[in-house]
Amino acid sequence: MNFRCNKCGLVNFAEAVQCRRCSAQLYGKSPQKKEKRPRRFSIISLAIYAALIYGGYYLYQDAMRSFEEVNNTDRYRVGAQAPQKPQLGGPSRTEQDRQRASNFGNAVKDSPSLEAKRKQEEQTQKAMQQASGGGQ
Repeated sequence: MNFRCNKCGLVNFAEAVQCRRCSAQLYGKSPQKKEKRPRRFSIISLAIYAALIYGGYYLYQDAMRSFEEVNNTDRYRVGAQAPQKPQLGGPSRTEQDRQRASNFGNAVKDSPSLEAKRKQEEQTQKAMQQASGGGQ
């Protein structure tokens, strides 16, 4: 155990008779030991622990309920889906690509906005030809 000098505050070894810094006598006064108070049982601490345990239990139950709802929804969704039948003897890959290309081409051709744009470009070309032809 070390002793603190009452005069300068330096901590000295327990075997030292006088302070190394100021040479004051160290064991004129014996160091006072602090008495530890016994711990008391507190109702407030018990209430805090009970609230923490209850809160943890409540969160756990809520998480489990949410987990069950998700599982039930997934089971319902998977059960409601029609089983997919494998295609046998369908069109080949090349035929599928041709069908998609023709569908896309028809959609572009039939698009009213694209048709209006094409007509506007034709009118602009005619106007430009008339302006360049008439200006010469």
